[in-house]
Amino acid sequence: MKKKVFVLYGGKSAEHQVSLDSALNVINELNKDMYDVLAIYISQEGKWSLPHKVGRKNLQSHQLIMDTHDDLRMSIRKFLKGDFDENSIIFPILHGTFGEDGKLQGLLEMLDIPYVGNGVLASSVGMDKVMSKKAFEAHSIPQAPYVYYNRNSFKENASTYVNVINTVIGFPCYVKPANMGSSVGISYCHDDSEIMKAISTAFIYDDKILIEKEIIGKEVIIGITGNHSLRCSLAGEWQREQQFFKYDDKYLDDHLTPQIPAIIPDDTYLKLCSYAKEAFKALDGAGLMRIDFFVTKDQTIYLNEVNTLPGFTKHSMFPILFERTENLSYSGLLDRLITLGFNQHQKKNDLQFRRVEA
Repeated sequence: MKKKVFVLYGGKSAEHQVSLDSALNVINELNKDMYDVLAIYISQEGKWSLPHKVGRKNLQSHQLIMDTHDDLRMSIRKFLKGDFDENSIIFPILHGTFGEDGKLQGLLEMLDIPYVGNGVLASSVGMDKVMSKKAFEAHSIPQAPYVYYNRNSFKENASTYVNVINTVIGFPCYVKPANMGSSVGISYCHDDSEIMKAISTAFIYDDKILIEKEIIGKEVIIGITGNHSLRCSLAGEWQREQQFFKYDDKYLDDHLTPQIPAIIPDDTYLKLCSYAKEAFKALDGAGLMRIDFFVTKDQTIYLNEVNTLPGFTKHSMFPILFERTENLSYSGLLDRLITLGFNQHQKKNDLQFRRVEA
């Protein structure tokens, strides 16, 4: 019997278009001999479409936008009445808020529906750059110096906090929303004349912001798949001139070229894999994770950030890494992630949630 794969995409997020681009590839690459593929679109207002079965013919990008006539609550209620059985699994391709931050994963846990990827804890902590940094600190994973502020405290102590940024972090630095991916809302500040505008921009996207010291070095990326037995990809890097990757660079630049393996010494690669696995475990990861590092000229390593739901666009590094590492096709990678999702769900269902008499 074929498994049913419900691909959930779109969403109420600044990364809506990235989700559509990823979903188009995932839907078209899923093996239709193995799976019945059903697409569920979530509008930017948060309204859900009914599941649409996808045939063997590849979808075009304009077909991803589906009707969502009902109000938000009614559309989700219809989803809850969906035709889910033990052979069904959700493949979430929802980047950013309301999809990558643990909220969706919590809903699926309550509904006892298997899903691909990281659970509630890894998703929520991994999405929050401040909380994830605290987790990595506890595991002695090296990171750039940083400070963080919430909106209300910054309003009350702005001048004091700017002085702290000057003395503790220095310039240049990066200002980031704590809960946003794909470089959305991130600013690069050369000096203190740019800091207030950068902070205002970051606060548009989140009530908590992170200010981080610039690390001069190459960005090196490691991919991981697995639940307990972890597979580490080769290291990858993008061939580019600028230090900071803007949103359009990541998803719209057809001229980006991946360098795999990254040009680093073997012992640096081994350290990167060790730190990547430690970061995965620190967040209690499941299924997949992309871990981004900076490596300086003297081979000092700093963990930059993790992505608990990496992109699957035609430009995305994550699927390319595993194709180059294991000669694993795009569809083969999706098969692996689906299997890991079912396995993780079974593991959770083996737990006892009621008191057992000794």
